Amino acid sequence: MATSKRGTKPGPTVFVLFGATGDLAKRLVLPAFHRLDQEGLLPERWLLVGNGRGDLAHEDFRRHVHDVLTQVGLSPEGPAWESFSRRLLFAGGGFSSDNPGSMLDVLAKARKAEGGDPQFVHYLAVPPVAFAGLTKALGRHDLARGARVV
Repeated sequence: MATSKRGTKPGPTVFVLFGATGDLAKRLVLPAFHRLDQEGLLPERWLLVGNGRGDLAHEDFRRHVHDVLTQVGLSPEGPAWESFSRRLLFAGGGFSSDNPGSMLDVLAKARKAEGGDPQFVHYLAVPPVAFAGLTKALGRHDLARGARVV
């Protein structure tokens, strides 16, 4: 497990991946998360909440991630895959200032699952033109305070 400069382990973390079914996520972000997990470089307690305009069940998103990882040659199988896949959730219906889709409900469940007040890291794997709208929506729905945006 990686430690910070102060030697403490990171607390529970919820990564929110905007554009989770898009090309950038497929080519780079999802394989990177899998590798980080395999190397033990993610916090001990973490979840990855994918977001997109479509409505996918959590299990469908897990199947999508499995297919993506298989396509890039990572062979996700066995207990390691089971452990990784249990940490994958999907919040569909898009996300905007006017309409958060299912994001708020899924994040409420993630907070409960991780206990207390997890750190949120919002990863924008979307075209730059979408950054302003997403960051405004994060503020509008009270998801920016104390969070990190990548």
